Amino acid sequence: MEKLRELREGLWLLDTDQFGVPHFGGVYILRSGDEAALVETGTSLAAPAVLKALDALGIARQAVRKIFLTHIHLDHGGGAGVLVRELPEAVVVVHERGAKHLVDPAKLLASVKEAVGERFPLYGTAEPVPRGRIEPVGDEKMFRVGDVRIWAVPTPGHAPHHLCFFLPETGELFTGDAAGLYLQGKLYPTTPPPGFHLERALESLKRLARLQPKRLFYTHFGPGEVPERLLHKYMGFLEWWVQKIEAARNSETSEEEALAKLLSDPEVTAYAYSGDRDMGELAMNIRGVLVYLSRRGK
Repeated sequence: MEKLRELREGLWLLDTDQFGVPHFGGVYILRSGDEAALVETGTSLAAPAVLKALDALGIARQAVRKIFLTHIHLDHGGGAGVLVRELPEAVVVVHERGAKHLVDPAKLLASVKEAVGERFPLYGTAEPVPRGRIEPVGDEKMFRVGDVRIWAVPTPGHAPHHLCFFLPETGELFTGDAAGLYLQGKLYPTTPPPGFHLERALESLKRLARLQPKRLFYTHFGPGEVPERLLHKYMGFLEWWVQKIEAARNSETSEEEALAKLLSDPEVTAYAYSGDRDMGELAMNIRGVLVYLSRRGK
């Protein structure tokens, strides 16, 4: 498969062409001995490609024991309900605050639809995951896939139900959205409503830095070099990003006017990635900060 890239022995990255954009969204496939795992599922629209990739790698469907979700947003975990039907031994590892939304995704779907508006069809859907196929995580917890240890680390900030996954033997860290988007060597914000929280995001980044990872694996997208530099750079970026949006909010009479001002500011529009042609994703990330600021002011 041309969309499947081997990162090292036993670890692959599948480009799911998320939102119709190459090199934007990925699913990681890990194999150790007779067992395998997924890190992320992508949207429900990506499920056929994930299954095809497993077949191409010669990984039997019953060999997949874990599906590690960094969080339940549809671009990361929307395919979980579809995939557990096809992967009979797989258990979904997810933060305990997100587990109920996998069992009954109605509120999750409504929240995504409100946040992304007309872009909602690009996010697919979410089928329920049976409660017995979910392993919720509340605090740090170690898992095994074959001989590989995988450490689940709570990292709120992007969302309260966010986890990162760290492999202590190799120093590999799957960042989800905790460390931003990393597209073609450039960091981009990922601060959507309703759960973005600046102080928690910064503390999570410090926690990740203390792990001293050797490699970062971004869901959006792929390996990031010089982990310490990237983690600290995103900390500084988040502080600038929130200050920029707060200044616009304070200078305008309404949040909609502030949003319009920001979407005409070249410093801000520089962070509309190439696939975000209508700046809908950028606007969503601005709205996430506006929600955070409103909540902080109460």
